Amino acid sequence: MEILVIDYDEYSLLLIDDFLTLNNFQVLTANNARTGLQIAREQQPNLIICELNLPRLSGYEVLRILRSEPSTAGIPFWFLSFEADMATRRRALQQGADGYFTKPINLNELLSAIRDRF
Repeated sequence: MEILVIDYDEYSLLLIDDFLTLNNFQVLTANNARTGLQIAREQQPNLIICELNLPRLSGYEVLRILRSEPSTAGIPFWFLSFEADMATRRRALQQGADGYFTKPINLNELLSAIRDRF
C-alpha cells in the first residue's frame, strides 16, 4: 500500500515516513503542494495525508484540485493540522476530506485508522 504525505515540515515528514515504513507501508513524501499534486497524479497512491496550512497552495486547494481530476478524485484524503478546533475539522470534512488528524500526531492512532480503512 502506498501513502503520500504532503507537509512543509521536514520533521513531520520524516517522522511519519519512518513510522509508516517500519509498519510495512510504501511512503511517498512531498514538502510542498505542487510536488504533492505531481506525485498524486503520477503515482495515484492509496491514501494522501496532507497538511492543511501549506504555503502557496493550501491543503483545501490541493484537495479541490485532486477531487476535480478523474484519476485522483477517489483517493482517500486526510488532513493533518495543528488546528484542533471543531469548526476547522468540520470545514475540512465538508470540503471533502475523508479524515482529519491534529498535530502533534499520535502515530498509533494514525496506524490504527489506516488499518481500519484498508
